[in-house]
Amino acid sequence: MLQMSLELLSKSLINSKVIMLLRTLACYACAVSSLYAAVDWKPVFDDKPVTAAESAAIDAALPNAPIAAVQESRRILILSSTAAFRHSSIPVGKEALTKLGKATGAFETVVSDDPANFEPDVLKSFDAVLLLSSTRDFFMPHHTLRDQFTHEQWHALQLRHNRLVDNLVEYVEQGGGLVGIHAATDSCYGHKKYGEMIGGYFNGHPWNAHNNVMVAVEDPEHEVNKPVFDDLKSFEIREEIYQFRDEPYSRERLRILLSVDVERSDKVEGMKRADGDYPISWVQSVGEGRVFYSSIGHNHNMYSNPLV
Repeated sequence: MLQMSLELLSKSLINSKVIMLLRTLACYACAVSSLYAAVDWKPVFDDKPVTAAESAAIDAALPNAPIAAVQESRRILILSSTAAFRHSSIPVGKEALTKLGKATGAFETVVSDDPANFEPDVLKSFDAVLLLSSTRDFFMPHHTLRDQFTHEQWHALQLRHNRLVDNLVEYVEQGGGLVGIHAATDSCYGHKKYGEMIGGYFNGHPWNAHNNVMVAVEDPEHEVNKPVFDDLKSFEIREEIYQFRDEPYSRERLRILLSVDVERSDKVEGMKRADGDYPISWVQSVGEGRVFYSSIGHNHNMYSNPLV
């Protein structure tokens, strides 16, 4: 009888351990599933649609032919994901860029904020990536959504963000193209290589959306400027214009295309640069790839201005 009791007790202990193990595995599976769900998070934005008047203005501004000979059509990924301020001009920019590609035959656009496009094998299918006023850690949820995620989920999302930005930097270094529009410099402050790649970090906008700004064409013979501006030395726009932190911005590394003619622009407060240098647009090589950036793109009508 004692032996039988011991056997029953042993079986009971084994069953208890099995049950505990199964419960532990179930909890672990739930936790892993929760993390995977977080890492699969995709942004959704409720942007106002482009108005009929804005569409008509874009159509009127489109060129009848490409300003430079098109050797072959390119495929461009447009990302406008934002984790902070979201510009209302983003939908207008998407439409203008898509129509420009079709009108010139120079490129076709894929407009998507899906982070999966920044996995290496997918990135390779694009000739260039265009960041349309992306802000802060743009593969992350907006900070107002923070309480919808656990600490572990948020950490997993941050790891994914860092990895995808690394993928973008590597893509450019290996020969991919990158275009940054307006708030693309108000992004990824914690990622040094991103800042060096895009060329500078936002440090405020002394010229607001209602200010008149005289734009100086600094490099008229450059292949980007020449077909657009020809012999034009300057032109005026009403637009929000950025200034940039001292680092990583550097004229030694960047080739400046356009800048603010401060003396002929509206007098404003908040100008922070001791050197008086307020670039608007630049290009640079990063590894085997090339980068173009322009801070123009805040106001809706910039996307129907034939010059810009």
